Amino acid sequence: MKTNSLEAKLELYYDKLQNPDKVIDNWAIIDIPAYTKLNKITLTSINDINKYKTDRVITSETKSNYIVIKHNVNFIATKVIDREYDYLIKDWDLIAVDREVLYKATPSRVMTDKQIIKILGLKMTRKAIKDLDSFN
Repeated sequence: MKTNSLEAKLELYYDKLQNPDKVIDNWAIIDIPAYTKLNKITLTSINDINKYKTDRVITSETKSNYIVIKHNVNFIATKVIDREYDYLIKDWDLIAVDREVLYKATPSRVMTDKQIIKILGLKMTRKAIKDLDSFN
């Protein structure tokens, strides 16, 4: 990623954190265009859910794309990619930030994977719901 585009993206995120256009529960939606694209997507399967120290990474598929969702108590970020190896190339889109953590330094509550998918507005097929239940 170019330095100028990273700085522009960070400035946009900072501005949106100060005055968010959309708030769901305690989550300030930072990237409205990316969020709007996610609302139109239906997940066909959940491939994997990895748990790291504080982060969880959900790898899923649609009919034409792969979607990777990374979340913890502080933020939700996504990657919508065409091919699996694009995961290494494409940058994360910061979708939402928990305002409680930002302003009070305490998380409101730990969200489940199903709640995160609901906040993002993603729809799921029956197979994807079964996959998600099998991981939890």
